[in-house]
Amino acid sequence: MLITMQAAADTTQLSAIQSDSLHDLFAQAGGFEWPILGVLLAGLLTLALAAVRLLADHYAARKMRALRVGAAHATELEAAALASDDSLYRRLLEAMLQVWRSTPQALGNESSTVLAAARAALGRTQRLVGFYSSTAGGLGLLGTLVGIYALFSAQTRDAQTIFAGIAIAIVSTLLGIVVSIILELLEALLHHWASRYMERAEEWAAAVRYRLLSLTGQDSDAP
Repeated sequence: MLITMQAAADTTQLSAIQSDSLHDLFAQAGGFEWPILGVLLAGLLTLALAAVRLLADHYAARKMRALRVGAAHATELEAAALASDDSLYRRLLEAMLQVWRSTPQALGNESSTVLAAARAALGRTQRLVGFYSSTAGGLGLLGTLVGIYALFSAQTRDAQTIFAGIAIAIVSTLLGIVVSIILELLEALLHHWASRYMERAEEWAAAVRYRLLSLTGQDSDAP
């Protein structure tokens, strides 16, 4: 029992020491830790919003994905488009049905506009996160320059002053690099996930297009 209590006390003390050490490490960045951490929070918020939108679209398209496209009639597809929530799948289906009702022979490129809009939205998120990543690296580099300037402008041999200048240069650079890596990694994961989702939606749209073309010559389903 005493050993268990001692182990728990040691763990708590170690956690406190690590927390204090981390706080002290950040504090040595000379104030650059706050804008760098602010950039990290902005990037994480941007990525979180994009992930939530993608999850919401995936959930809203569940009825579309459940359709047996190969055996569906045009009326079933139209009813599914009306009954489903807004999603990438629904927008693809509505675009194809609109073309099919007017000129069925023109089916082929109608989904490109819908997919291009989805990819453009993903590209905007990618560019924004890339800006945050570059900003974090730039702030780290700025901290390096400020630390070096403080070191040489002091014109002193005082060890504490020299250490303060070196600490600003090293810690700010370290924070900038770490934040940049985190944002780039998370953005790459989101981009991969979103790209796979759009590819599956494009494959589904191709199956729907093939089905609509096969219905074109049938009197019962012709527009």
